[in-house]
Parts: sequence; C-alpha cells; structure tokens
Amino acid sequence: MFRKLLLATAGTCVAATAFADRPMRFDTHLEGYNAGGVPVPTSATGQARVEVIDGGTAIYFQVEVAGIFNVLMAHIHVNTTSAAPVQVTDPAGPIVFWFTGGPPAAGTVTETINGSFARGYIITDADLVSPNTITGLVEAIAAGRASVVIHTDDLDPNTPTGTQGDSRGGELRGTLQ
Repeated sequence: MFRKLLLATAGTCVAATAFADRPMRFDTHLEGYNAGGVPVPTSATGQARVEVIDGGTAIYFQVEVAGIFNVLMAHIHVNTTSAAPVQVTDPAGPIVFWFTGGPPAAGTVTETINGSFARGYIITDADLVSPNTITGLVEAIAAGRASVVIHTDDLDPNTPTGTQGDSRGGELRGTLQ
C-alpha cells in the first residue's frame, strides 16, 4: 500500500512540474465590438496573447493593434455572471486589469497606432483591480470569460460615439481562448 501511495504521489509531482514548465497560452483576435457587446464599425484590428507563467502565479501579456486612433484606455474585463464562455456580443463584465489608461483616463493617443500596443507582466494581486486575484483571473481566462477591450474617444462631446476613433464604450474587443 505504501509503495502505491508513493508512486501516486511521485506521478502527481511529475505532472505538476510538467505543467509549471509549460505556460498556458490564450489568444484572441480583436474586432469591432464594445464592452456591452454592440458592434462598432471600424477598420482597426488587433491581437492579444496572455501566457500564464511561473506555475500559475504570474501572467505575461502582449497586445498588437493596427489602424486604431484616439485610444482612451484598454483593459481586461471578466464576465462574472456567466459560467459559459463569453461571446463578443455578450456584456464583458467588470474591469480586472488595466493595460493602459487607468481610472479616470486623462487623455487620448490621437496618433494612429500600428504594432505593439501593450506588453508586460501581472506579477502580484496588487496589479489587478481589487478584490481580484491572479488565480481568479487565470480561472476566468481558462473558462473563456475574459475579454480584452480597447476604448477610443475623440474627446468632443458634440460628436456621436460608437464609431471608429470615437467609441468610449470600446472599439475593439476579443474573448481570450
């Protein structure tokens, strides 16, 4: 009995080590939808990648965009009301992590951005909007409930929102899978 228990324990340790050595990767294509799930007419596009590293205790992220301007802010939302994967036509849920902008957003990047938009690491729970945790974010990403959203605004209150370069509710969105 002791030998079986020892072998089972050793097998579990090997599996855990193998998982820790291989980061989990999640990607999404960013397309014209806002955080509420409403389509946004835009020619801008993007890609986002998230890698869970250090045995699930940290996250590396990379966001690339093409043809987006008047960027106001960008972040990861997590839908907390759904156990199923979230579609871009579903509400995104609350903000969990800010790539850029931060509350309140002070201004925009009016120049058209083509290429690297955001890249970095989430290494502590303090990097996230409280009370979220890295463990909780990883679980949400793995369940398909995390969306990347990039918001734009021309800062003119007299122009209609929900268009390319002026979509305060979000111009590009994708669900990490």
